[in-house]
Formats: sequence, C-alpha cells, structure tokens
Amino acid sequence: MIGAIASPTKIIEVPQCTARALDEVLVYTTGLAGSGDILCIIDPRPFPVRDQALAELGKTWKLRIMDRIVPNPESKDIMAMVEEARNRRPAAVIGIGGGSTLDSAKAVSMLIENPGDLDEYLGPEAARKAQARTIPLILIPTTTGTGSEVTRFGVYTARSGRKYTLYSPVLQAEVALLAHDLVADLPPALVAATGYDALTHALETLWNKNATPLSDRLAEDAAAAILKSLEPAWQASVERQGSAQNANEPRTGASDPTASSAPLVDLQRAATLAGIAFNKTGTAAIHALSFILSEEWHLSHGAACAFFTQNVYDLNMQDPAVRSKFVGLAKRVYTEALNTTARNGEAGVKNRSVKDIDGKDSAGLSDEGYLAYLRDRLVNLKELMGLPDRFTEIPGFAAPADAEGKEKLAALFDKVQNDFKLKNNPVPCTPELVRRLVLEKLS
Repeated sequence: MIGAIASPTKIIEVPQCTARALDEVLVYTTGLAGSGDILCIIDPRPFPVRDQALAELGKTWKLRIMDRIVPNPESKDIMAMVEEARNRRPAAVIGIGGGSTLDSAKAVSMLIENPGDLDEYLGPEAARKAQARTIPLILIPTTTGTGSEVTRFGVYTARSGRKYTLYSPVLQAEVALLAHDLVADLPPALVAATGYDALTHALETLWNKNATPLSDRLAEDAAAAILKSLEPAWQASVERQGSAQNANEPRTGASDPTASSAPLVDLQRAATLAGIAFNKTGTAAIHALSFILSEEWHLSHGAACAFFTQNVYDLNMQDPAVRSKFVGLAKRVYTEALNTTARNGEAGVKNRSVKDIDGKDSAGLSDEGYLAYLRDRLVNLKELMGLPDRFTEIPGFAAPADAEGKEKLAALFDKVQNDFKLKNNPVPCTPELVRRLVLEKLS
C-alpha cells in the first residue's frame, strides 16, 4: 500500500493472525523477548482465529485480557478497564476488534499514563489534555471500515450520553497489523456498515476545508478503491453466510483465506487508506450529524454515517473547488465501472449498484452527469446493502404526528453546532440548514 508512507503508524500486512506475527510485533515495539506483561483489549464475543493466536502467545508473554466493549464505547466501561490497568503497568497494549474495540484500546493506553477520568478529556471545553504516552500501542482491525488503527482520533460516549470525538497524537498507534483472515468471514451487515463508514471517511477528506494535495490524493485513491470493492465484498459475504442482515452470528475467522475473500482484503486495505487520509484533515458534516443518530436511536456508527451521505454530498457540490475534485473522482469511478462491465461481459458479475452506464464512454457524460452518476452509486449502495436512508427505516424511530413533532425532531440536531467536525465542512451548516436536511429525511 503506497499510501502507508504517509502514515506515522507502521502498517504491516499478514495473511493470518498468528502468535508468531504478534510476537514479532511485540518484540519490535517493546524491545523485550517474551517476558513482558501485555494488555489485550478485545471484543467479548468468541472469535476462534483471534483466540487461538492469543492462547499461543500467552505461552511466552504474560497476557491480561479485557473485553468490556460496547458499540459507541462508553466512558464508564473504559474507566473500569483503566482502573485495573493502572494497578499493573503493561509493557504494551494490543487492541483487536472493530472500531469500538480499537478506540477503547486507545483510550485505555492513554489513561494509564495520564490522570483523571475520560470524561475530563471530552468535549469542546475539556478540562484535561493528554500529555504523553510511552507504552506501545498495537491495533489490529477485524472489520473493514473503522480506519482507527491509523488515526489519532477516538469516538467516545460520555456519561451524559453525548458522543464526542477525541483528537490527540497520543491516540496514534505505533503499529497497525492488517491480518487478512480476520476479515475473511465478516458478516454482511458489518461489511455494509463498516465499509460505508470507510467510504464517508474518503469523501469527507476530499471535500474537507483542511484538505491538501496529499490528503486529496489519498482520499481519491481510497474512495475509488472502496467503490470498486465494497459491493463485491458484501456480495461475497452474503453468499457465504446466506443472510444479508445478521451482524451477530459467531465469527470464526478464516484459517485459509481464499479467492472469495479477496474483495474483503481489498476493502480492508482501502479502509486503512481512508483512515490515513482523514487523519490529515478530520471528518466533516456527515460524521457530525451521525453522532446525533447514534445518541438518540443507538444507530451503529457506520449506518449513522451512511444516513445523510447524499444530502451532504448535494450540499457540498455547491462549492466550485469541491465540485471540480468530485468530477475527477466520478470520472475515475465511472471509467472503472465501464471497464469492469466490459471485462465481465453480459454473463459476468455486474455490480447492481452500477446503473445506467449503457455503454457510454468517457465522452458520453457532462460534469453534471458524472456527479449525478456518483451520487446514484452512493444511494444505490445503501439501498442494496440495507442501510437506512429515512428516519422511518431506523429501528425504534417514532414518526412525528404533526408539525410540532417535526420541529422537535429537527431541534434535536441543534447541538451539532458545537461539534468541531461541522466546521470542517466547505459549505457552512447553519442551524436552519441542518434542520432542513433533517426534515428532508422524513419525506
């Protein structure tokens, strides 16, 4: 992955998550040789590939396992792990899991060496700021979208129920280990949510007010790669598991990743590249709005990010510089879809999210046509993978009965104005504009 040279985190790819691979990373980061105390933060559900590797690793290293992990990780759970970890300083911290697990590992590693409670570090008026971390942090993703393994950001739910992004160089891991077998059996619903999250990372980097030529290059490469691999990865997962929506089936991992998991490995790499990209800029309006959805209706982070994507896309295409960049991305994605269709032929596998190509070449569309095509891809992917696009599709949502109820719903999003991510959006998002975006999702 050429983009890895732009990351302060050392990125290592391996076919399988083995005790030997973990041992080599630990020796590299700690300078020890099997005698150190290692804190491992993992998802509580069984995962045989991971569990076998840790069992073997535990024969030479002293492992402590902590698994107090919930979606949208909460301060109280993280602090319970921190208090135990502070009593016995580890030689390294390893996080193995999805975004919630990796973010939890980041916070624990930070708070072992920095005083106080996590809540004191959260929000626009945080009472504390992390100063340093000397304990090595190793992050190993088991999903295809978080990007957390290569960023200095973490997302946490305070005891107040508010969800905050914490930004600190202290949260940047020393090593990210991409093990292909850890994503080879990813359930369809997790491929959809985490893959779309990665897509929004790339989009929000590309239209970000903090964008640079380097972040633009990384983001365009990531977006193109995700749009190429996400649907095949999701489809392979559906065919393997036979269920498009169950994210709670036990995972086994794959002892021998095969060609059927190749799209997932491609998506894994692309998601990490998107993480490298948004680590340069931060995210913007999509992620700011998503936090309210997670706070109010406990929507998963990836599904919440997907919710407003095309609405924010439409808004940001009003900016001429952003528009120009996205025409370039759309041409690239369109050409790739044409080439894929030509290679596969009529009997081949055609992405169902790719519509209305009709054999047109790159001269067959105007700039407006390219932008409309890209927008359609974003919407069609959500529809195909079953991600919510209207409030009525969110589990537990009660539709407002009258105009007053609609206004109360829109007013829930006023607190997004205090989120620094909103300031990164190229088109200013006033309270009135945000309320309009919210009400559009009721129609």
